[in-house]
Amino acid sequence: MSMNAFMCWIFGITVLAVAMAADESPPNLLLFVADDLGYGDLGCFGNTTIRTPNIDKLAAEGVKLTHSTAAESLCTPSRAAFLTGRYPIRSGMTTSRPLRVILHSASVGGLPANETTFAEVAKSAGFTTALLGKWHLGWSLDRSDPEHCHPLNRGFDYFYGVPLTNTPDFEDGGDKIFVQKAPRAVFQTQATFVILLLSVVCLMRAQFFSLRSGVVVIFLLVLIFGYMLLPIFYLKLLESFIYRNYDLVEQPIHLPSVTSKLVMESQQFLQARHADNTPFLLVVSWLHVHTALVTAPKFRGRSQHGPYGDAVEEMDWGVGEVLDTLDRLGLAHNTLVYFTSDHGGDAKEKDWMGRPSGGYNGPFRGAKLQSSPEGAIRVPGIVRWPGKVPAGHVIQEPVSLMDVLPTIAGLLHVPLPNGVTLDGKDLVPLLTGQTSVSPHEFLFHYCGIRVDAVRYRPRTGTVVWKLLLRDPPTSADCSTARHLDPPQLIDLTSDPGETSPLDLDIKEHQEAVAAMMAALREHEASVVHVPSQFTFIKSLWLPWKQPCCLFPACACQDDKFRGMFDDW
Repeated sequence: MSMNAFMCWIFGITVLAVAMAADESPPNLLLFVADDLGYGDLGCFGNTTIRTPNIDKLAAEGVKLTHSTAAESLCTPSRAAFLTGRYPIRSGMTTSRPLRVILHSASVGGLPANETTFAEVAKSAGFTTALLGKWHLGWSLDRSDPEHCHPLNRGFDYFYGVPLTNTPDFEDGGDKIFVQKAPRAVFQTQATFVILLLSVVCLMRAQFFSLRSGVVVIFLLVLIFGYMLLPIFYLKLLESFIYRNYDLVEQPIHLPSVTSKLVMESQQFLQARHADNTPFLLVVSWLHVHTALVTAPKFRGRSQHGPYGDAVEEMDWGVGEVLDTLDRLGLAHNTLVYFTSDHGGDAKEKDWMGRPSGGYNGPFRGAKLQSSPEGAIRVPGIVRWPGKVPAGHVIQEPVSLMDVLPTIAGLLHVPLPNGVTLDGKDLVPLLTGQTSVSPHEFLFHYCGIRVDAVRYRPRTGTVVWKLLLRDPPTSADCSTARHLDPPQLIDLTSDPGETSPLDLDIKEHQEAVAAMMAALREHEASVVHVPSQFTFIKSLWLPWKQPCCLFPACACQDDKFRGMFDDW
């Protein structure tokens, strides 16, 4: 062999090795999470009246997961499971009470520091990580406390977004969410205050109280009930703000521009990663389509479904803008993109004008807040990974939002946490076609600390069974679910609407029920009690922790976006 031929051979081998190494390098990670989006709100999942061309294109270029489930039917516990790969009961991120969410940023409950998040997994592999948008897993700015709950202390290098969530209170003229969800309790609190106040006045007039004692009692009543009623009627003042890392940069939230700001932040993060050539994990956690449903002017009135449809279409636009930036920077070929919702749509939600403002859950019954019906926990799932995941493919096998952490760990070759029970599974073999059966044989569906349903995918055949142990009345929270005796067995493969419970006298059905009950007992035995993050004390609003921008005004604009959206 001549020297020139030998050098050409060496060069060719080197190029091939570099190409193979590049091909085997872990992908960048871009995760989109919608808030309260219904399974049937997207064109690629059957909707014909809301325009979602960008998400539909994403599905056409990747895999559509039609049997994707959330671990809970409410924001905080579902997102805790999403980040950690574990049922929320394992981390104390749920409760037996109906309000299974973090209620105030000025409280002390939150995702425990000893939980490993997928952001920490990515960061340990040298990835730059960012969370943009909704957090809702507890909040603290006390960096002197090594366990303080903040995205930057749970694996993210950068955060821009809202500590809590979007609520109808943030919209001018909108409902008060506590009044909307618990009108009787609010009325009883107000009535109790008025009755006690009038009683004290009457007792003073009857000279049972001295003037001084009466004034003291009235002051204490005003103090106590003011503390109780302030978060109910002034939630916009207490919770409507945006942070950049540890800095409060916007109060109150300018709702028409939120999606545009998240898009701009996403684009700048991607441009920075392109410039410094570092792998990244970017989570874009949209505020849409949780109420309040406020969009940029160009999206208002575009949809035939009112503000809700407008919000879905604006979110789709945001997804498209971020994906276009990924393409323009040449990053799309080596980026795994994942799109989902945190749980089912709130199909029964209405705004202050009586218009429907919740999601459409397609063929499934039930909605957000319920545990056992499919509409509460079935979510749209899309994965695009060019060259690895076949375009236009549909996977009908059961998967879970909890699968994200072990999937990322597998992709990045990071060992899973030692001594920790993970409930999620690595989806790469299923996504790439190495296997055709879900890695989950059983999935358990919780209402707080109680399992209300069990899902069973036998290792052979195609059927997916579901055992309903409790079922909520129509339009009711899962806390009101009735115990089913005997339980109801559903064949989800042929009856996704759960309309026809099966005959339990048939041997095959008895065997399926026995397998699920045995799996449930084994699962419950594996759950180790941990302190709840939703105790009464941890859920209290603490005035001394209350954020306020430019006290006493409690109002400011982000200098980064100053003047950009003044005419919106």
